[in-house]
Amino acid sequence: MISWLTLIWVIAFIYLAIWHADKLVFVLALILPTYLIKFWVVGIPTTWLELAIYTVMVVWLIRSREEVRAGLGWLATYRIPLILLVVGSAIGLAVSSQLTLSLGIIKGWFIDPWVLAAIIIISAQHSRHIFQQAVAGLVLAGTILGLVAIAQVVTGNFMTVDQRASAWFTSANYLSLFLVPILVLSWGLLKQALSTPRQLISLLIIEVIMLTALYFTFSYAGWLALLIGGLVFWLLASPHWINVLWWAAGAVAVVLSQWQHPKFQQMWDLIGRSSSHVRLQVWQTALLMIKQHWLTGIGLGLFEKRYLEFAEQIFHPPIELVMLHAHNILLQFWINLGVTGVSGFIWLLVIWFSQVWRQVREYNIIAITVAAAMVALLVHGMLDVAYWKNDLSALFWIIFALGVTVHGRELSHRN
Repeated sequence: MISWLTLIWVIAFIYLAIWHADKLVFVLALILPTYLIKFWVVGIPTTWLELAIYTVMVVWLIRSREEVRAGLGWLATYRIPLILLVVGSAIGLAVSSQLTLSLGIIKGWFIDPWVLAAIIIISAQHSRHIFQQAVAGLVLAGTILGLVAIAQVVTGNFMTVDQRASAWFTSANYLSLFLVPILVLSWGLLKQALSTPRQLISLLIIEVIMLTALYFTFSYAGWLALLIGGLVFWLLASPHWINVLWWAAGAVAVVLSQWQHPKFQQMWDLIGRSSSHVRLQVWQTALLMIKQHWLTGIGLGLFEKRYLEFAEQIFHPPIELVMLHAHNILLQFWINLGVTGVSGFIWLLVIWFSQVWRQVREYNIIAITVAAAMVALLVHGMLDVAYWKNDLSALFWIIFALGVTVHGRELSHRN
């Protein structure tokens, strides 16, 4: 059954790539969660999302190689940090004792989202509405997830043992990590729809759905990221002191709503078995890994397998015996790709923000929105596992690509 569905899936994207290329970005953004549908092709694991991305790129390369090449001119600006990321990935692979796992990470969390970002940037050559298409797809995906999460709350049929809304993810934090950047991106659409009442009402309903789902994840890291991303967005989009007051009121309301909640009180417990104490131990363990393997990292994707080995050098015993990630995006990059890879990631962000900021200063609402979304993602990533998951790495590179299209449009106007 899955083979026939997969064949239909591929044919559908061949059809879209040839006859409806203007809808591709919307559809690809919408189907990010299909990375959960996994299967094997000639002994190689893949997903429906991956198959869709490569089908589109192969069709485009066959139809118009020159057009694809022209759409990759942006690579020159980011050449050095991208090379550092590639070298870091190669080093992480070389020191890994689990080559299959490490190769899967390179494919799923780097190559796949890079190809997706390239598709978005290439598509921007023919459409001035790439931002609207990409964000509309993401918002629809977020709305569907939000409705599933709300259904969990209403029925009490949760997937997670901690009884938090997670939609079809295995952790409520994963849902939060997915929704927060999308919520910030949706504000760009909201700002553009202020003069269209029907569209504005639809977007407000969608906002309520996603915000409700985010609330019931009880991810305080997600709430914090949304507050900071919102502050950046509204200060840049509507620079007025009243927005700071609204933001402060929102922050106070969030804190007061959770003041008596056991999870909120537990957050301040740095001695007992609390999430905050666990994070402190994880960060200290991650720093020990970096101290002992600062040049190469410990091997791409081996944090979970080697966590206890390092944690037991510090804690007797550690609170958690199994930990998937370092709960910090920079620490995770360093652990996986060594100093070369984390340097490339930071360099990439510095260039990207400097390029986008030029348009932010011109009061470009798209530039403002993608900058605020990236800030929210990175703030969240300081406390959780942003990027190191198929849909989250794709989400990072979609935001990156939207920023590149803003700057690319500026360059085309100059030329």
